[in-house]
Amino acid sequence: MITAGIIAEFNPFHAGHLELIQRVRKDIGDGCLVVVVSTYFSSRGLPSLMDPQTKTRLALEAGADLVIALPAVYAMQSADYFALYAIEALKCAGVNLLCFGSESADGTLLEQSADAIRTLEPDPTTSLARNAQNQGIAPGPNDILAIQYIRWAREFGISFKPYLRNQSLKSATAIRRDYFEGLKQEGDKDFHPAQSWKSYYPYLRLMLMETDPAILRTYFLVDEGIEYRLIRAALEHADYDGFLNACISKTYSRARIQRTCMMILMQIDKKEMKAHRFFFSLILLGMNETGQRLLASLPEYAPVYSRFRDLDEWTKTILQKEMRMYGLIDGNMPIWKPVRLAGHHCCSDKTESDTPEDSEQ
Repeated sequence: MITAGIIAEFNPFHAGHLELIQRVRKDIGDGCLVVVVSTYFSSRGLPSLMDPQTKTRLALEAGADLVIALPAVYAMQSADYFALYAIEALKCAGVNLLCFGSESADGTLLEQSADAIRTLEPDPTTSLARNAQNQGIAPGPNDILAIQYIRWAREFGISFKPYLRNQSLKSATAIRRDYFEGLKQEGDKDFHPAQSWKSYYPYLRLMLMETDPAILRTYFLVDEGIEYRLIRAALEHADYDGFLNACISKTYSRARIQRTCMMILMQIDKKEMKAHRFFFSLILLGMNETGQRLLASLPEYAPVYSRFRDLDEWTKTILQKEMRMYGLIDGNMPIWKPVRLAGHHCCSDKTESDTPEDSEQ
């Protein structure tokens, strides 16, 4: 049986995501479609406009069978690590075909690019994505991710299939931009309007101004003296846009700054992150009957987690941190609850919802 996998952010879920899921669903027929999705914060270090439960519901309604979580500390990574961690999760689910959107959808070209990037002699003052684009390795910005998907899929013995992106459909970036400019967007009833960096910046600014640089250096992604750049910008700028623009440079991209700042806010320790640098986990967000059958077919030793309280202490801690941060801005604490859809057996009777606080009792 084909078990296909899609790596997603759904920030927010849009027509392009719907189209990809439907195309994969049609191609695999009775196979199982697994989606691994980032939780409350995205790979670019952005708060998500949609919470994980909403993302899961929309994915299941679109044709996915099983939705699993990629916690923020693993999602907020450069393309190579984001792809690695997501594929580690999909491997745990028994995925044998990775499907993804691409500007070119040229499998041969993308494979050649994946080979080329392994021998790339990068400019250490800039990002991998900029290095690849500067040397003509990646045809388009989303193909940076595509070639990393291919790289790690081959490493884990997973086949892959690129799908041509429909450029006529509005991108997630454009949706977020227009939404925050006050323009109504399709599906925006499911958005969390307070979830933007402007809401988080007062907390970040105070932390940067009041924390010893030596302590900041203990946090993940705080390297090469970036803490002094962040502190100086925080002292000089009361608004987030001014702060961000002051931090961006040839060395530090917008995404790198945002990821680093979120790691600081979450106080993710470098040593702890190094000790948990692999993510072979299957954290359930929702499923239908087909997804349930897939889980039942996995080996007994498969790292499947259907309840928050069953997670290992590290994973519970990092999820609690992101949920509390997200809830602080929203004004209420999120509840970790696998999605149940009418007419679907999404979870067994033994799968009960629980909040992080419940899990500690």
